[in-house]
Amino acid sequence: MSDDGALPDVSPSAGESSDEDYRKLIERAVDAAVVLLAADGDVTTWNASARRLTGYDRTSARGTDLDTVLDADIPAATLLEEADAAGRIEVECVARDADGEAYDAHVAVTSLEPDESAPEMPMSPSVTDEEGYAVVVRDVTDYRSETRSLERRNERLTAFASSVSHDLRNPLSAALAQLDVARARYPGDAHPHLDTAYQSLLRMNDRIDEALTLAREGARGVERAQVPLRETAERAWRVAGPEGGALRFVDPPETVSADEEGLCRLFENLFDNAKTHAGDGVTVEIGGTDEGFYVADDGPGIPPDRRDSVFEYGVTGSADGTGFGLAIVTAIADAHDWRIGVDESGTGGARFDVVFDRAANR
Repeated sequence: MSDDGALPDVSPSAGESSDEDYRKLIERAVDAAVVLLAADGDVTTWNASARRLTGYDRTSARGTDLDTVLDADIPAATLLEEADAAGRIEVECVARDADGEAYDAHVAVTSLEPDESAPEMPMSPSVTDEEGYAVVVRDVTDYRSETRSLERRNERLTAFASSVSHDLRNPLSAALAQLDVARARYPGDAHPHLDTAYQSLLRMNDRIDEALTLAREGARGVERAQVPLRETAERAWRVAGPEGGALRFVDPPETVSADEEGLCRLFENLFDNAKTHAGDGVTVEIGGTDEGFYVADDGPGIPPDRRDSVFEYGVTGSADGTGFGLAIVTAIADAHDWRIGVDESGTGGARFDVVFDRAANR
């Protein structure tokens, strides 16, 4: 691309080299700044996006070193040494343009070696006939700013939820203690309203627990690892599964790229939902699908007209439910970039399908 923004003609002409084709394709890569360096680290070729990002024109950049045009808080020598050692590296850093304005940069550096073991460049493998480096720089300032803003918002949300929880628990605990004294003084049916009040306060305590959990699950970061699905489900069953129920597996994935505690809590809430609606004798089945896994039960199921709303907080089909259980499941799924849907199981009960985000679960 020329400095005036016009795209060059990249159709091959007689005698034109494949390396020249490659360099013209680099020039047309407009979604990222692409810079080619010689073996000594000097700039040989770069595209219009690099000129726009750094503020340097073609004349002032060619023949200079990477430090001059990138001006990052990581020295160019360090980047090139690590690329030589690993073949290709990716880092995030703070860089400055020609006017001294800082921006967040994602930098990928590939070492180009003139041998067969060098990483191939998909647009033109013949470029590896020359030593040097390919540097791709993206301005991720907006993304990083949004991420930091989200992190601050999540921190405030967690702090607020904890504060509210603390402020509510103190008078709640005092009220429960007073009711314990009153129930001990007036046993049996002398004051039947005492038991009703006591159960209402316990229900309020459950709602505080679930609301705090929902806030924390929605705010905390996900630390992924390859988690054994069956073992995690069995651990959750020991916590939330009914003693008279049964848990079985039908070809589930061996492992899931997930936060282990988050996955365990997802299973706990789905098991508790099955127990609440199907009773202590419920059978829960976990199986694999092409896109993830499912959790199904043999209970009464969820009517089609209610399936779109069951994941909203405050919605419950049980008189004893808090309305937070499935909302927490959704928060955990969202944190993993998963989708979750509800349908009818093979026995007429409820079936929850967890669909992985493919990029996040490789």
